[in-house]
Amino acid sequence: MQRVYEVKVNNIYIGTFEEADGVGLWQALSEEPGAVNVPESRLADWQDLPDDNVRTLLESAKAAGFIDDYDMDLVEG
Repeated sequence: MQRVYEVKVNNIYIGTFEEADGVGLWQALSEEPGAVNVPESRLADWQDLPDDNVRTLLESAKAAGFIDDYDMDLVEG
């Protein structure tokens, strides 16, 4: 059974995701107003972030400056 995390980005609750669901988290972040700061000129960079798992996506997004901070709270696993 995979670990499941509640994810907040920039103090906005994004949802609950299985550890390996980086793609689902990326989609949720893209749809949540104010969760990420992606200028038009950097859309390709945002789309190309590694999304192998939740932590990888969040760390990459932070390192690239798309998010300021995040919280991952283990809720299952």
